[in-house]
Amino acid sequence: MQDHERVKLIAGPYRMPRCRIGGVLRCARYGKVIVRGITDAPIPWPYTWVTKYRHPTLILCGDLARAVRTESGVAIKHHFGVGDYLIWQWRKALGVEITNDGTSALRSRWGQEEDTIAQLKEARRSPKRAAKIAAARRGKPRPRHVIEAMRRANLGRKASASARAKMSAAHKRRGTRPPAAGPAWSAEDDALLGTMLDREVSRRIGRSERAVVDRRRVLGVAPFTKRSAPRGHANWSPAQDRLLGTMPDVELARKLRCSPMSVFYRRRKLGITRYRG
Repeated sequence: MQDHERVKLIAGPYRMPRCRIGGVLRCARYGKVIVRGITDAPIPWPYTWVTKYRHPTLILCGDLARAVRTESGVAIKHHFGVGDYLIWQWRKALGVEITNDGTSALRSRWGQEEDTIAQLKEARRSPKRAAKIAAARRGKPRPRHVIEAMRRANLGRKASASARAKMSAAHKRRGTRPPAAGPAWSAEDDALLGTMLDREVSRRIGRSERAVVDRRRVLGVAPFTKRSAPRGHANWSPAQDRLLGTMPDVELARKLRCSPMSVFYRRRKLGITRYRG
């Protein structure tokens, strides 16, 4: 960018207020001050002596205050012949943001140049720049507000397949597990699968029932089936067999505390006719 474009004023022209040496002007920083002289900058401006600091300073009034609110710092430095520190003090006194209209216009003109754009793109892709940034950040924990802002920004966003592959490789390389995967399954946890109901296993090992079901299916373990106890007598005694047919099956089942069908099948197996009393 050429110099005349870099120091270009966007809201000029700016004219010195009508005054005389020895007269009085009102400054935005110091109030009423005495004019001690006029500068020989491209835009001449009256100045005064500040007793506290014992040095001359421009009187912040009129078009100079308008220029501070509107123009870029580079343009003010060139046309009024001042330094960065004084411009910062002026902006602070007038409540001007760091980026105003003039600064935005200067950045826009500077960024539109093809050489500048090419240099920026090349700098962003530079491995040297990336290594320098990484070295400066390595070993320094991120502030909590930065972590929280990143969490909110990525909340609900699904990572791409390549990003998931990189995260998986990083966890394997470090020997860690992602937080969503939970703790690793131990041999004792796997041994409980299929030996009781999935909800009981989940309650015992502190995992969700869905996690227990998925793990059991991965290992090919069949689900636990709760079988009811057999009804009736598993083994009939000779004394019980002698009672068959001596009374109705319902009464005998009530007496033996079993089901009537158990009495019926046992009687039919032994060839005993039903009670006909």
